[in-house]
Amino acid sequence: MKTIKALRQFSHYHAGNFDQGETRRVSNEAAEALVGMKLAEYVDVAEAEPKAPAKSKKAEADAKEKVDDK
Repeated sequence: MKTIKALRQFSHYHAGNFDQGETRRVSNEAAEALVGMKLAEYVDVAEAEPKAPAKSKKAEADAKEKVDDK
């Protein structure tokens, strides 16, 4: 399985419907075909996963305080 990002909206028989900019894991064969047709590009898995926003120090302290109170 490889991770690709759609360059435009399209539909693929084996991989389904893609919106522009959508990132998805697909089979190696589908990835090679879509990149070869210039419908998608390969992406690094670390880029593809959404990152949770970092908590502020105050929010972390407040959460720890609530746990300590119990």
